[in-house]
Amino acid sequence: MRGHKASILADDNLRRYTPPSPGNSGSTLEALAAVTRYRRGQEIRSPRSPAESWYRVVIGVVGRCAVRAGGRRQIVDLLLPGDFFFDSMPPVDQHCSVEAVVEGTVVACYSRERAERLAAFDPDVAHEIRDMTAAITWRLEEQILILGRTTATKKIGCFLLKMAERCSKSETDKNRMALPISRYDIADHLAISVETVSRSLTELKQRGAIALAGTRQIRIVDRAALDDED
Repeated sequence: MRGHKASILADDNLRRYTPPSPGNSGSTLEALAAVTRYRRGQEIRSPRSPAESWYRVVIGVVGRCAVRAGGRRQIVDLLLPGDFFFDSMPPVDQHCSVEAVVEGTVVACYSRERAERLAAFDPDVAHEIRDMTAAITWRLEEQILILGRTTATKKIGCFLLKMAERCSKSETDKNRMALPISRYDIADHLAISVETVSRSLTELKQRGAIALAGTRQIRIVDRAALDDED
């Protein structure tokens, strides 16, 4: 029953989805999109697939995942609604994949060849593609900074700040968020254990840096405490 409800919700989200309106620089590119819904854990692209497509997350969360030597998954890039990702050229290592992290994830797929042909004649589309590439680089640089923190609690604090920036829709709600992924997925993203994630969140709560309501509702109380690099 639970899976059936998730499927109904995703179908409703698909019906509500509409491409950007005319005048938006991405609206021409959106005309090329084919939209697909995925289950949690379902592969979006195979490591051995040819580099023929570009993608944008419409609803849900997508992870670019690598399997480490011990068999554990690590989410090396976490993509939220609006984020683009590309097939690698040449195809990525066979131990890497791109998959839906949450149930009912919806992804728009674009033909790389058609998009590049369009960009050659449409400056707005070319600019949009440059912005996509810059955003991918920015996300990976932010991830390196998070993983470079010296303790797990500092990693979690930095992660919460960056996630709040990405999830907030306005300045008024930038300190409140519902985490879009589970603690298990956070652990896989930060290369720590889920127990460490829970301990770090509890520690930050006890310090007064955050307030928790349930497992995912978080309010940032002291941003400076979360950004502590000492």
